[in-house]
Amino acid sequence: KRGDEVEPLPLKEGSNRFVWDMSYADAETFEGMILWWGSTSGPVALPGEYKVKLSVNGEEEVQSFKILADPRSSATQADLKAQFDYIMQVRDKLSETHKAITNLRNAKTQIKEVNDKLGDNEGAKEIIELGKTIIKEMTTIEETLYQTKNRSGQDPLNYPIRLNNKLAHLNSLTSVGDNRPTDQAVVFKKEITAQIDAELSKLYSIFDNKIIEYNNKVKSMTIDAVTIKK
Repeated sequence: KRGDEVEPLPLKEGSNRFVWDMSYADAETFEGMILWWGSTSGPVALPGEYKVKLSVNGEEEVQSFKILADPRSSATQADLKAQFDYIMQVRDKLSETHKAITNLRNAKTQIKEVNDKLGDNEGAKEIIELGKTIIKEMTTIEETLYQTKNRSGQDPLNYPIRLNNKLAHLNSLTSVGDNRPTDQAVVFKKEITAQIDAELSKLYSIFDNKIIEYNNKVKSMTIDAVTIKK
C-alpha cells in the first residue's frame, strides 16, 4: 500500500525492489484533461512512524520505519500537517469533480444514443425533449467545472480556466516547499470549493431526479435494440 493507494509489487526473477516516493495517490482525472499550472498530485507523507508489509503465499512480514523531517526546513510538524490536510482536501474535491464529469459525459452519450433511436417515434417527442433538456443542463454544469474547449497545452492561453483548474492551481502553489497554507489560500479554497459544490449539487439532483424520470419514460416504451437503416 502506497499512502492511501494499494499498489502491487511487480515480480521478476531475481531480486525485487519497490521504491516509495512518499507521495499519496493523485486525484482521479479523465481522458484528455488539460490544466493550466494545475496539479492533481496527492500530498507527501508526513514525518513519522510507518510500517511496510510484505505478503507472500499467505505469510506476512512487517517492518517499521521512520520518515524524518528535512533538517534544512524550519517548518513544524503542525505546519506540515496543515499543508498535508489542505492538499488532501483539494485532491479529494478534484477527484469528486472529475468523477462527476466522467459520469456526466457518459450520461450525455447514452441519452444521445437513446434519443437517436427514438427519433422517428411519434410518441416519443416528450422523452426526446426531456433528454435534450438534461443534456443542455449538464453541459452548462460541465462547462462551469472544466474548460471543455481545451485541446492542447496552449489552449488555456486562449480560453479562461474553470473551477477545477482554479482548485488544481491551489494544489500547485501550496505544494511548493514545507509551508502552512496562507490565510488567503485557505479563504480561496473555501470559496472555490463552495462554487464547485453548488455545481455538483445541481448535477447530483439531475442524476437523482431527471435522469430517473427519463429512464422511467424510456422503459414505458418499446424500443428496438437493433435498427437497420433502409
